[in-house]
Amino acid sequence: MLGVITGSGLYELPGLGDPAHGDVSTPYGDATVTRGTWHGQPVAFVARHGSGHTVAPHAINYRANVWALQSVGVTDVLATAVSGGISSEMAPGRLVLISDVIDFTAGRACTFFDGATDPGFGAGRGVTHTDMTHPYHPDLRDLLRRAAAAASVDVIDGAVYCTTNGPRFETPAEITMMGRLGGDLVGMTGYPEVALANEAGLRYASVGIVSNWAAGIADAPLSADDIFAVISDAGDRLYRLFGSAAELHAGSSA
Repeated sequence: MLGVITGSGLYELPGLGDPAHGDVSTPYGDATVTRGTWHGQPVAFVARHGSGHTVAPHAINYRANVWALQSVGVTDVLATAVSGGISSEMAPGRLVLISDVIDFTAGRACTFFDGATDPGFGAGRGVTHTDMTHPYHPDLRDLLRRAAAAASVDVIDGAVYCTTNGPRFETPAEITMMGRLGGDLVGMTGYPEVALANEAGLRYASVGIVSNWAAGIADAPLSADDIFAVISDAGDRLYRLFGSAAELHAGSSA
């Protein structure tokens, strides 16, 4: 089954058939999952920030969300990552297939294998080291590339995404550091979600929605209203991309 996780400004799947909303009980708390049929296949959907953007990035229960999707039968996850652009080609409005991640967060529950709870993935309570050579699954990224071509949606293929705690925006000095370390995008929700998906055995891919230039790249201060306007404008293209990917997924089992 395909899972979809969306972030800021994207709180539903347009055209989802027979939607069923409900809380899924997990060892880490409840997660709200909406199940239905979308573009010809069953889909499970999670809005990270809640239906009204009420959950801050650092307070999202990433473990519950990922565990819940895995428990209802999801095998492949398409996610969004609203981002600030660091590299020159990452202009506001662009859609980007993320290829790697750098973690700058602190204090988040970032693993299922903490020795306290058996997540049920076959490792018990023991220490488990998860390979992250390809954190964003190559086959799902290829599916998104093919979906973009089929739907005539322009995407940038490949970017390094840096994750910060938020909810504040980054400083210009922090952005300069990230750029020097190879970062192309910066956001607040991509990690630990990507790592947890890998721990749970889910194939995971993420599309960065560039909502603004990162701090210091442009002279203007960051405005939440401007950011949400860009997200709203990009939403149609994002849903066309994900809808095309869902159709390809249904036809080929990815």
